[in-house]
Amino acid sequence: MFSIGMNCMIKKEKEIEKEWKKVEQEEMKEDDHQLELKENYEQDEQYEKSED
Repeated sequence: MFSIGMNCMIKKEKEIEKEWKKVEQEEMKEDDHQLELKENYEQDEQYEKSED
């Protein structure tokens, strides 16, 4: 009986770990996207200044 409970806990822990990794990957993608937007904005500013 104890081993059944432990197996359930281990299974649940692995599920939580998997979900956590998904969240981390999504956050990394969002960070990359924000960085890309910032870089594009900065490039646009530099372009506009060079046109003046």
